[in-house]
Amino acid sequence: MINITVATGMQEMGGIATVLNVLNDGFFQKWDMKFVTSHTNKSLFFGANKLFLFATAVFKLTYLLSFYNVGIVHIHMASRGSYFRKSLFVRLAKLYNAKVVLHLHGAEFQNFYVCECNANKQLRIRQTFNLSDVVIVLSSQWLSWMKTIIDNPSKARVVYNSVSSLEIDRSHAEQGLILFLGRLGKRKGVKDLIDAFSIVLKDIPHARLALGGDGDIAEFKHQVASLGISNNVDFLGWISGKEKETWLSKADIYCLPSYNEGFPMGVIEAMSARVPIVASTAGGIPDAIEHGLEGLLVQPGDIDTLASHLQLLIDNRQTNAEFSQSAHLKFGNSFSKKAVFPKLDSIYKELLDV
Repeated sequence: MINITVATGMQEMGGIATVLNVLNDGFFQKWDMKFVTSHTNKSLFFGANKLFLFATAVFKLTYLLSFYNVGIVHIHMASRGSYFRKSLFVRLAKLYNAKVVLHLHGAEFQNFYVCECNANKQLRIRQTFNLSDVVIVLSSQWLSWMKTIIDNPSKARVVYNSVSSLEIDRSHAEQGLILFLGRLGKRKGVKDLIDAFSIVLKDIPHARLALGGDGDIAEFKHQVASLGISNNVDFLGWISGKEKETWLSKADIYCLPSYNEGFPMGVIEAMSARVPIVASTAGGIPDAIEHGLEGLLVQPGDIDTLASHLQLLIDNRQTNAEFSQSAHLKFGNSFSKKAVFPKLDSIYKELLDV
């Protein structure tokens, strides 16, 4: 028996690729997983490469289902185009009587369903979820919503994202260095973070903001310049690997003031690295960070409170250190591979009756 994962490529940018690379460090090997790449963010020849990759994925999945004893097809899905591609894979897998685990990552999926889909498309989405044997969501907030749109709520399960444990030397962390990692855009609250940081600078002029990620870089450079704070803001571009670890080792605070989230990888990476966190209450963030215990939370869009939280953690070194330690302990208990992999193992054993 083999099992199959269908998802974007592991070399892509973004949270799903990060999740896949973590699973590829032990979980995939345990369950004899074959990987089918269904999408890439790179566009060549007016997008023809994406169509070719999708067609290849359909052929490969059909081949594996036809000539192998397939137990589970584990499909990682976001919203919009990702949903429409993956809905086909769900139906293809069920045509061959394979068990389907649909793993929902899309931070904006609820908005996609409610605001962008008419009644017929909403019905089709519900049918897709109902065809699946298990639907994995990333937080208790997403679980509550998912139970309202599927016929059998017991199919919905929460499995948190995980990252590899980071053993980072934090002895040279720079007081006042605020780090953001992710795609630079409105959804992640980057404009709000820059506005809040400009307030922080009035009382802490040595503070720095490092923005690591791709996206609307030119727009935010213009915002920074218009506020007159260019000397205190670094645009890092997309960073990963050792470069990311270097910035985590230097960061005094990790900040993610998002408007929509699934379960952000950057937050749990910061928890693993012992970096205290200021973040919004969006998506699964409150599952990771309890306000006043592992970090500080703010309602999306509340710039003044965001600024005061950042200033508090820069000024109060004891609180900074306490949040750092508490977050690291929670990471080990809830978001490390040793905490998350057994939950996936349990789902696989249940579906395969082993």
